[in-house]
Amino acid sequence: MSYSINPGVWGNMFGLPADISDKYLKMANETQIKAVVWIFRNVSSDIDANTISKNIGKPVSAVEEALRYWASVGVLNSEIAPAVTSPPPVADKPKKELPVIPETKPSYEQIAIRCKEDPQLEQLFNEVQQILGRTLGYDGQYSLLMMHDDYGLPAEVILMLADYCVNNGKTSYSYMRKMAKSWGEKEIDSIEKADAVISRLNTVDSLWGQFSRMTGLQNPKPTSVQSQYLLTWVNEYKFSMEMIYSAYEIMVNNCARISFKYMDAILKDWYQKGFKTPEDTQKEKQPKKPITGKKSNALQGTSYDMDEFKRRADKLPVYNKGE
Repeated sequence: MSYSINPGVWGNMFGLPADISDKYLKMANETQIKAVVWIFRNVSSDIDANTISKNIGKPVSAVEEALRYWASVGVLNSEIAPAVTSPPPVADKPKKELPVIPETKPSYEQIAIRCKEDPQLEQLFNEVQQILGRTLGYDGQYSLLMMHDDYGLPAEVILMLADYCVNNGKTSYSYMRKMAKSWGEKEIDSIEKADAVISRLNTVDSLWGQFSRMTGLQNPKPTSVQSQYLLTWVNEYKFSMEMIYSAYEIMVNNCARISFKYMDAILKDWYQKGFKTPEDTQKEKQPKKPITGKKSNALQGTSYDMDEFKRRADKLPVYNKGE
């Protein structure tokens, strides 16, 4: 069966940048495509995640991720700098160790007594039930109680944590407890601090999603070290994902295993030389000074000395599960 465009649809038209189709369509997911089409169809309207969510039938959180994606590739401008350009200040404080959930769990009676002592706990239980879409049960109740009493998280921060976990499909109580313990150690004990952390996590998730789709990596989540590299490359160096992918290709061709530190050396060199696009990296000519007694660079015209990078790579730690 063959297809052709129905001439009748040409009556009402609106413009869409060619870059969206030529450069980003392959990487974009369903929500990202729907969101950008709606935005350019309604250019006179405010770009509001709630409004877009109602019109394209996707969750607000997914729309917000889509907006971050289009901003990261330069299709949208972001008037407010992301709150994630650097980790929250509290992350730099000395880490305090908090106890793990004790093996001797509180009984139903003890949980009931705490709820009578602090009515806010019962309200917390009810609101988390609504966020999770299921009854808490004993495991949920004692987990929330420990997050509040042992890890020192206020009820409003626990609600934000639960909402983030649900939006990312991580709704097991063990995962939530682990995340709560980390927040407690970093003293993420206010709405403002929690919002900064969640914004950072959402941005990293968006960047990692793009990077994974381009490279074919199967890792579901980046490590903390990888996350910081991604934020540096995008927020500080202002590189597009295409530039990051170019550095990835060079690294793959010259390293036995994946090394983000090797990629950072390449990207830092490009940043210092003012390169903005992959095309820029191909324009710089080789140094005129002849190299004697050494193997010549196999990639003529590139913006870096591959022999030098290889020598440096031998001294760099390569990627493993901990990088």
